[in-house]
Amino acid sequence: MPEYLFLAGRAPTKPEPLARFLPPIPEGVVGDWLQANLPHSTEPLEHWVLDPFGTAPRTAVETARLGYRVLVAANNPITRFLIEMAADPPSEDELRAALAKLATARKGEERLEPHIRSLYITRCDECRGEVEAEAYLWDRGDSSVQAEKASPTGPFSSAHIYARIYHCPNCSASGEYPATEMDQARAAQFSSGGLHRARALERIASLDDPDRHHAEEALSVYLPRAVYALFTLINKLDGLQLPAFRRKQIIALLLSACDQANTLWPYPSGRARPRALTIPPRFRENNVWLALEQAISQWASNGQRVSLWTWPELPPPEGGICIFEGRLKDLIANAAEIPIGAVVSPLPRPNQAFWTLSALWAGWLWGKDAVGPFKNVLRRRRYDWAWHTTALQSALESLTPYLKTGTPFFGLIGEAEPGFLSAALISAENAGFELFGLAMPIDGGQAQISWKRTEKIRVSEVDPNELIRSSTRAYLLARGEPSHYLNLHAAALVAYCQAHVMPTPEQGPGDSLAQFNNKLEDALSYRSGFLRFAGSEKSLEVGYWWLRETEGSAVPLADRIEVELVRYLIAHPGASLLEIYQALCKHFPGLLTPGTELIHVCLESYGEESPSGSGHWRLLSQNAPQARRADLENITSLINHLAVTLEYRQEGDKPLLWIDKNGEVVFAWYVTASAMIGEFILGVKRPAKSSLIVMPGGRANLVAYKLQQDPRLRQSMEEGWRFVKFRQVRWLAHNPSVTRASLDSLLTQDSLTFETPQLRLF
Repeated sequence: MPEYLFLAGRAPTKPEPLARFLPPIPEGVVGDWLQANLPHSTEPLEHWVLDPFGTAPRTAVETARLGYRVLVAANNPITRFLIEMAADPPSEDELRAALAKLATARKGEERLEPHIRSLYITRCDECRGEVEAEAYLWDRGDSSVQAEKASPTGPFSSAHIYARIYHCPNCSASGEYPATEMDQARAAQFSSGGLHRARALERIASLDDPDRHHAEEALSVYLPRAVYALFTLINKLDGLQLPAFRRKQIIALLLSACDQANTLWPYPSGRARPRALTIPPRFRENNVWLALEQAISQWASNGQRVSLWTWPELPPPEGGICIFEGRLKDLIANAAEIPIGAVVSPLPRPNQAFWTLSALWAGWLWGKDAVGPFKNVLRRRRYDWAWHTTALQSALESLTPYLKTGTPFFGLIGEAEPGFLSAALISAENAGFELFGLAMPIDGGQAQISWKRTEKIRVSEVDPNELIRSSTRAYLLARGEPSHYLNLHAAALVAYCQAHVMPTPEQGPGDSLAQFNNKLEDALSYRSGFLRFAGSEKSLEVGYWWLRETEGSAVPLADRIEVELVRYLIAHPGASLLEIYQALCKHFPGLLTPGTELIHVCLESYGEESPSGSGHWRLLSQNAPQARRADLENITSLINHLAVTLEYRQEGDKPLLWIDKNGEVVFAWYVTASAMIGEFILGVKRPAKSSLIVMPGGRANLVAYKLQQDPRLRQSMEEGWRFVKFRQVRWLAHNPSVTRASLDSLLTQDSLTFETPQLRLF
């Protein structure tokens, strides 16, 4: 079976609303796949695409803009709203007008905007004038506390503000400053919760509702001041007489504010993608009014409007989106007459934080009835991969009878990890979808999966234990270098599913998952021929995996990628970053897909953007083949000249050997224009302390990257291998003060250090 090609896609031009909870799928991936697997025909009905989970609003809209009719099952009212807004995006002017309408509403004797802003007034440390804080920084105190307390102060009883962030318009002071007693006192004014907290709970569950306690737990991720600010705004919106479109625009801004106002924003800020309602030890309390203003740029778009319909009304043949407000199982029972040409969906990942907050937000913005059955998510506090495998299999089993045999299914995983891959592939296999391929970069991240609906999957007689051992060994041999566990796990999982090693009828989905994990853990042992670098007894996911016996191993994948990238730059000067990556993905498919960081390090080693910042690359003139051949000849000549100067006898070519009067090899010089150091370090048995790799200075960061990623190379280097840059050789050859005694120390003065490139996502 041929390897599956990874589709690179493009980075979104800007973050979408609630992006931290949505699968990070690049733009263009779905379109590229559809054009290859479901091209347009003369029959409009064949253009139906089903998204059974509705987890990524942007991909549904992207599909509809290509002229397909998209049927989306969206059980979550928040994701439904995101799809609606993405399909009919407001302009920036419209959103500013909507916010102005809210700002001018009255709160007692004052306008709403200054009232909300006044909640965040602090005093400038420099000029002592009043200034509006952009955010307050909190220390939670007891780091063991989670968001599960139901009192008004909840997990904040031991928390305190330790700093605030502001920009003073009077004296231009800007940055983070220690908190004052005034800041603590103003926050304490809201500690009782009050009517606004009661209102926030009542919009989800009344006092006699069995889910009331769960709503209180969910609400505990909001500081009392945030609850006051949000419900002052929501209550005012309820009282305004507005056109439907204007109300919808204000709700969009309020939805972003609801997310910005919770405490799931760690500080210092990292890539915050919360999956559980666990308050960070230190977090930001964001200014709610500023959050409304900042949300305008996220929601605003000049993109093409997409025809949007709610089931059972259907879009026209020219394309559009039909949203089914419910579960996939309920949709299937009502949509048997719609022929589906393909299933395309970013797969859902368990996310207690987003699902619970979605129930809160839906109730706050639209009332109890809008939450509906989705309110059940408030009750579940923990999700594991066995539960998720069971849930996915149940959904997919309801789908398979509805699809024709051969219907393609494109599944996307935005953040790949072993449990997620296992849940997706095992549930689909058990539900009647045959796996045709999986592609994933070697540094993880995105995973793309291709299935087809099959009539019947034949059970294989293969020994699953031997299958896992042989597939993981074959992957490592094909890669030619140690691998992280995720890629090894994926290789075994693909082989397991494609061989149809089915569970016994009495096994449930969770049992299938446990069975595979146990067999893989047993297979990855020393007695089975595997080595592990920097591992941990607590987790298979720590460290790198390699083989005890490496006969038949390919050239290290990183070296092959380096060679192909240079070849492509020579043949295609001025190619874009996306073109380069797509070409490399075609050359290295499936689980050998290059990682984005390696591509960037290689480009910075060999090429330059032309013009600067354009995203188009060409080979540096000094890296042209003819120029490098001349360099190699020159450096070799200089090493020979230096040997004569220091009265060493010379032998050989690759390497250049320096021999003393006793006939012992003092130095072995390996001269190269590339960063392919494995052929020297791993394939040579000479003493490491006398071995030198001579290379251009432009390769230094790429070599340092490879040493960081390949523990075999790193161990050999630590035994004494040294790296010498061309410029060092030139300096040594022309420095009359160099002696035998001083040479050894001079060779270590320009060491390698890895610098992370400025990554630009594809």
